[in-house]
Amino acid sequence: MKFNFFKNMKATFLVSTLLVLFSLYTLNKSGLDYGIEFMGGTELVVSFKNDVSIEDIREDFVKANYKNLTIQNYGKESNNEFLLRLPVEETNEDVNVQKYKKNLKNVLDKEFSPSGYSVKRIDFIGPKVGKELVRNGIYSIVFGSLAILTYVFFRFSFSFAVASIFALFHDFILTAFLISLLNIEITLSSIAAILTVIGYSVNDTIVIFDRVRENLKNLSQPLQEVIQISITQTLSRTILTVITVLIVLIPLYFLGGIEIKDFALIMILGVGLGTYSSIFYAPYLMYMLNKGKNK
Repeated sequence: MKFNFFKNMKATFLVSTLLVLFSLYTLNKSGLDYGIEFMGGTELVVSFKNDVSIEDIREDFVKANYKNLTIQNYGKESNNEFLLRLPVEETNEDVNVQKYKKNLKNVLDKEFSPSGYSVKRIDFIGPKVGKELVRNGIYSIVFGSLAILTYVFFRFSFSFAVASIFALFHDFILTAFLISLLNIEITLSSIAAILTVIGYSVNDTIVIFDRVRENLKNLSQPLQEVIQISITQTLSRTILTVITVLIVLIPLYFLGGIEIKDFALIMILGVGLGTYSSIFYAPYLMYMLNKGKNK
């Protein structure tokens, strides 16, 4: 017995719409956790030879008047590696970066032997650069969406283009909500993952829409039947694509290290949402826009 996708689309469309509205409300209320790249500040990765607690490190920096410091384990706790983040306190954009980094190192030297720790990485991003990165990240998402809208509009029709963009919006909002829910920090790699998810989702939608367009020319059934047939015909391709992508992403999440873990997780969530919206969201919206029209 074949599964009737179209029969369940009305319910899934309603649930998805409610989830999008709830996600928008939640994101507007709580916002997202932006990383150093967007907020400006300093990020250090420090490795200690002996066991050191987060409280000890925090106490040392608080004594040196660095009160807004956040510290977390970097990787496994047994590695004695820590990620330290300090927001930019100075309002002046012309911060002496080298002096600032040296002051941070002096704080560590006062409490720990220079041979007892090593700074694996230290990055400084000024507030002006952070604002530019936020703006460029927004531009990349907006212009990418407009480019997709233009492409789908000229290749298919207006209703197909609108359905594709709403599916894109659906995936973007729900992915952002899950990012906020899981306390994933928004970094440049997070933006890259979101843009990749958008491209994947639209590609999956276009494959189904392309089959719908071809079947409309060759079949005499109503539009809802054509949608059901088209999804069934492309289902094996969709499943194989998802499995292939997950074969890469799941090992990256578990074995890729802390630097790539969030990127892989966002991609996994986005691929799932993109596949769902391509089957249960975008086709039904396209159907609603064409309901009552002749082929």
